[in-house]
Amino acid sequence: MEQNNKKSLQKTEQGGKRAVKTGRRLEAFIKQSLEENGYQYVHKKEFFTDLYLKQPIYSSQVTICKSIYGSDYNCDFILYHPEKWLDCLVIESKWQQSSGSVDEKFPYIIANIEQQFPYKAIMLVDGGGFKRGAVDWIRNKVGQKLIGVFNMAEFHKWVNNGHL
Repeated sequence: MEQNNKKSLQKTEQGGKRAVKTGRRLEAFIKQSLEENGYQYVHKKEFFTDLYLKQPIYSSQVTICKSIYGSDYNCDFILYHPEKWLDCLVIESKWQQSSGSVDEKFPYIIANIEQQFPYKAIMLVDGGGFKRGAVDWIRNKVGQKLIGVFNMAEFHKWVNNGHL
């Protein structure tokens, strides 16, 4: 029995490491898209002080508000563009390649976007492992604050159409 528990724990740890690794690939895809479109990375502590630069900038893991639970909410990416995103745009990204718990975080993310975010946001969701109906549920939440939900191909087209 104890050996089965150890195997299960090892499998969970391996799955968690794989999820982090594949999630980082999605984040790298977003960073590459930003940089190819003229955005310059700035450290999160300098993001709001560097807005005066009048050039496209981005950062990651910036605290943008208090969450619905009252704790700091760090977004995956925040960007500023002097012509397109004067009030900033937040990009949240979630990758799930196999069944897991990422899609269970969607209601929390959506509640924060709708109730707490001071900025408009888009979400990238990809990997094909989300529970049936989860991505459709998010897409149905598009409105005033959440302005788009994309997979990688859709995001790439959105960027190619000059929206970034």
